[in-house]
Amino acid sequence: MPTSDYTDPELLQLILLNDEKAFNSLFERHWPKVYAVCYRYVKDEESALEITHDIFLNIWNMRGQLSISSFKNYVLTSASYRGIRKRQQINAIPISYVETYIHDEDCYNINHPYTANTGEEKISEEEFESRIMLMLGGLPKRCREIYLLSRKENLTISEISIKLNISKRTVENQLTAALKHLRHALKYSGILLILM
Repeated sequence: MPTSDYTDPELLQLILLNDEKAFNSLFERHWPKVYAVCYRYVKDEESALEITHDIFLNIWNMRGQLSISSFKNYVLTSASYRGIRKRQQINAIPISYVETYIHDEDCYNINHPYTANTGEEKISEEEFESRIMLMLGGLPKRCREIYLLSRKENLTISEISIKLNISKRTVENQLTAALKHLRHALKYSGILLILM
């Protein structure tokens, strides 16, 4: 079964077994929102990319030591924390000011829901989503449709295959083509994250 069909907890278990495909699936699933949260704090694409890259790289490097009950909550809280710290460095706010709100250890055992969903964050996510939609315009209609079913409607490869009456292999190939197209397009717009 392709790793994109697994849930986050299942992928986390595979990551503990050094499964890079599982890690890539979690990365593809969550990095746009992590980037949007980082950007909300630092207001700089390069810094937001750097923070996002570091968050995912640290997860891979510390995979055997982390205790994550909700991957989404973990990465979004980490993005907020690191975004605040980076903004603090940029604005030269005393470090103690930031530490009174979030402690470093908190990022490693997160069991609470992510609640910081401000209007500003929503706007950043919407801007990012609109850029993605624009880039998807360069794809063939079927390829675009498969990508949207996967990412927007959260359908699995099997579900898309049944819905469109095509083979799973065709769905996988079309998703791969869509992601390759987006990576290429994002690379030139300054948003591509390079892992490993």
